[in-house]
Amino acid sequence: MFEGRFVETKKGLIRKLIKDIHETCDISVNDIEITLFETPKSNWGVRGTIGDELNLNYKVEV
Repeated sequence: MFEGRFVETKKGLIRKLIKDIHETCDISVNDIEITLFETPKSNWGVRGTIGDELNLNYKVEV
């Protein structure tokens, strides 16, 4: 994902993923490991454009 999201946003995502995986797949929460990788937008290519040159037409603040 692009870098810059709030710590609480990332924690919420991890909590939700663990809960949903556990409930949907019946996998013990002790067997689930999740790692988020954040990279600068300049390391991405999206829709034929470098990520930091991409015009999303909306603001992301999470």
